[in-house]
Amino acid sequence: MTQFKLDLHIHTERSPDSRMTLTQAAAAAKQRGVDALAVCDHNRCASGDVFAHPVRGGVLLIPGVEYSTECGHLLGLFLQRPCICPGEETGRVRFDDAVRVVREAGGLCVLAHPFELTQRSEAEITAQIAALRDRLDGLETHNCRATKKRRNANRLAEAEAVRHGLLQTAGSDAHQPSEVGRAWVAVSAETCTVPALRAALSAPDGFSCARCKQLAFARSRLTYLKKKKSGVSAYLKWLPYAALCALRNLRGGT
Repeated sequence: MTQFKLDLHIHTERSPDSRMTLTQAAAAAKQRGVDALAVCDHNRCASGDVFAHPVRGGVLLIPGVEYSTECGHLLGLFLQRPCICPGEETGRVRFDDAVRVVREAGGLCVLAHPFELTQRSEAEITAQIAALRDRLDGLETHNCRATKKRRNANRLAEAEAVRHGLLQTAGSDAHQPSEVGRAWVAVSAETCTVPALRAALSAPDGFSCARCKQLAFARSRLTYLKKKKSGVSAYLKWLPYAALCALRNLRGGT
């Protein structure tokens, strides 16, 4: 058996807030000793090229997707075939529809960074996870971006995964090469293949998760504005936000 490190949540240029290519992502993963990346673009299934050519520069690409739903973000991981993404145009898809599409593609349904946002209380999110439990395979318990507003977001997710007997996953949620590999789950498997790693995820060896730098959020937002060809007013609103993120980084905050 060999131990492999998996970053099970990254974005590429196919997401509206990222310009990272698969080649750049794979190179960054290789540099940081990460063996596999799950490509989870917003409301867009991994491209056919990921299914046809899953190895890039010695790094395995795991087909995935991240749906925006009324119940939060749902990751579809270890997809076995391309899937139709009903939310690609609208930006939102019903949770049950997302689950159905992921299941039809042979993937795992994982609720991403469930405690990240603070609009709802911890109790409300906990109740929601309990209500969704039978439709889920796992929770993302280690996400670099999840702790920006709620510092204990990952610990809360981990506790709920244990409570409900769900798989635990880890992902950097990278939108830029500098973020790739900052979170990973280690598993032991015979080979670094999608089926072998999926099976090994039920008995992980360990997790690692570094907090995301504040400026990464500002850069993602800037990419989104550029791709949407936003007006001047949107950029003027972005400037003080970017300055605040940069200041927090200089002070050593993340």
